[in-house]
Amino acid sequence: MNFHIGHEETVLFSFWKITTLGDLIGSSIGIFFLAVLYEGLKALRKYLLRNGTNSHPKKRAERSTRNATRSLQQPTLFSLDHILQTLLHIIQITLSYFLMLIFMTYNVWLCIVVTLGAGAGYFVFGLKRGVVDDKNEHCNQWDEQPMNPRNN
Repeated sequence: MNFHIGHEETVLFSFWKITTLGDLIGSSIGIFFLAVLYEGLKALRKYLLRNGTNSHPKKRAERSTRNATRSLQQPTLFSLDHILQTLLHIIQITLSYFLMLIFMTYNVWLCIVVTLGAGAGYFVFGLKRGVVDDKNEHCNQWDEQPMNPRNN
């Protein structure tokens, strides 16, 4: 496979065929927003993980107490928080594979659109990403605390 420039492409499914320049432009707009949505889902999951999904006053009080003591309480297997996170994860991973497969068409225009959409999504949704470390994005454990060089 090699990168190519053109406007004749089958994208993901046999019914999604690009045959004209207009098809390419329309598909590019849709793919751009899929990539933005992917970044938005990542940010939403991080927000929900950080703040909890239940807005009940008792849950808010528990969260503020938990944040004050910096201890993370794991949700139970069948809690609403965990089920919602699981459903959002399924949507996010499906969308990420779709974007990967679109990129793997090796059509330069579609690759550029996926990249620009992800960049725009990060620009819009990633403002606070550097402030909070998402331990789901790498191999850290939930209960790990940052090392303090003074404690060594």
